Amino acid sequence: MKKEYLLIPLITLTLSATVHAKDLGEGLANESDAVLLKNADNRYKHWNGVGKMFLDDVPGCTASLLDTRDYANRATGPAYLLTAAHCIPGVSGPKPSGQYKESVKFNYFNDTYSTSKSYAIKSAVWQDYDNSDIALYELEVPLATLIADGITPLRLASQWAEVSTDVLIVNAPEHLPDSGLRLAACAQQYTSADLVEGDRVYVGALKNRCRQVLPGSSGSPVLDRLSGQILAVVATSTGGASVENRCDNNAPCEARNGKIKWFADTHYSHPADYLAGCFRKGAFTKVANACTAGYGFPIAHLEYFPTQYLVMPASATDPAPTISTEFLVRTPYYRYKTAREARDCWSSRQYSGVISANKTVLDAPVARDPGMHYLCVVGVKSVNQKPDAALMKSAWITPAQLVERTPVTLP
Repeated sequence: MKKEYLLIPLITLTLSATVHAKDLGEGLANESDAVLLKNADNRYKHWNGVGKMFLDDVPGCTASLLDTRDYANRATGPAYLLTAAHCIPGVSGPKPSGQYKESVKFNYFNDTYSTSKSYAIKSAVWQDYDNSDIALYELEVPLATLIADGITPLRLASQWAEVSTDVLIVNAPEHLPDSGLRLAACAQQYTSADLVEGDRVYVGALKNRCRQVLPGSSGSPVLDRLSGQILAVVATSTGGASVENRCDNNAPCEARNGKIKWFADTHYSHPADYLAGCFRKGAFTKVANACTAGYGFPIAHLEYFPTQYLVMPASATDPAPTISTEFLVRTPYYRYKTAREARDCWSSRQYSGVISANKTVLDAPVARDPGMHYLCVVGVKSVNQKPDAALMKSAWITPAQLVERTPVTLP
């Protein structure tokens, strides 16, 4: 799902703030084939604000135009796109060289290419790639212009349910015979597990098994089936991956108490409800703690990437397995620990004492229990810095699997 830019999210279904109490999926069965939407008769005008992003002329992620109008239904601020953070060029891969332009195309239906409308993207105004995978872009033109052009913005939900919820995904996937927006239906549920993908880990992700959520679907809105409000943003998927590659990039796995589970053809998203309170008079603001992504671990450079696979020691007398890494950090000191649950990295308990951060070579021992472990590191500015919530939330968390030693059969 994270391949789009390697050259390789109260939805307003009308221009009022009406909350629908009908099935917006029009009877589409959960986990049935996605429907290619046709909009020549404006039947799906309420979704013409789901658009396709482009890097120059190369199609990338899906994104949603946010409805940030006030209670008087006035559009007084900028136009914002909601998408996945890894869709920002350079976030999850090398940044394109030279000059490039980003844009988004709305009314992106299979039968309305001639009336689709393209708008230049101004800049990314907010992103969180450490604790979730969500970003906000600002367009060059204000929201009022898009509404005047007939583009319908979508509202964020104020909360999401941890119980299984019927949802819809409106997306623009690639690698299908016909391009354009598609509608998929399924149930979404809370994982309550750590989501591990490569060297990254996320707490509190949501999952679903909608059909045809393919590359190009990253950043798509996950919508409540009755209200149409945006609950979450599509981030990654195991679609097309195999269990042999579980927990690697594009093959995310779930880990709980160190035990790893992998689910085929499963898609993961991140809740976006907290962003609903981040707008004042139509403009994005960081006045509330929820609206700041927080400062990330101040790593300057990774000389040696963390070990991702560890082997169980041959005997109880052998040294403990260790997660090894070498990095440069922008703070003069750091603390570290290892844990079995990623959320434990946000607790100040059991961290090491303050360690000087001159070109750090770290070998962090882990418990001798097979399964997933995590290295947690926080950068500190002085030996007396107190571990407040902001500092702990900035922890660098990297996963490593401890596997059983496999006997070698001699010929």
